[in-house]
Amino acid sequence: MLRNIFGSRGLCLVVASFFLAGCGDGGPELAAVSGKVTKGGQPLAGVNVTFSPVNPGPSSGARTDAEGKFILICQSGKAGAAIGQHKAILQAVAAGGVDSNSDPKAAMEAMLKARSGGPKGKNVDPSKAAAAEAPFPAEYGDPAKTPLSYEVKAGTNEFDIAIP
Repeated sequence: MLRNIFGSRGLCLVVASFFLAGCGDGGPELAAVSGKVTKGGQPLAGVNVTFSPVNPGPSSGARTDAEGKFILICQSGKAGAAIGQHKAILQAVAAGGVDSNSDPKAAMEAMLKARSGGPKGKNVDPSKAAAAEAPFPAEYGDPAKTPLSYEVKAGTNEFDIAIP
């Protein structure tokens, strides 16, 4: 019956499309996200920017460069952030951190290492470690209190985060 509807070539294409539809990495759809963090119009360098989805899904993060610019990398190691609503969390980083724009993989590994206990399994809280150096209010580093909320849409997203 399907051969009558689609013909032999059409049937092959339909069957192939079912198999191809199941291929892929199985993760959420990601969209490119970049931006700039500023305070009083001046760029903020060395700030961890984390986009944490409101609904279940992987977070994405980056560290700002000398110009305050960032490009998000998902926890999966791929560029971008999951499509949907996110809370943005900012954390000041001690000097000597890895710039995510020049070495995204190393920056993500450093960020995950810092959040997972740091050296010798000691529990390190990056928000407390750099809190004294933070050029913004502590609420920006708290996922429950941050006033920063952004919707990541399919395609390219650019968010300028201006701290008053």
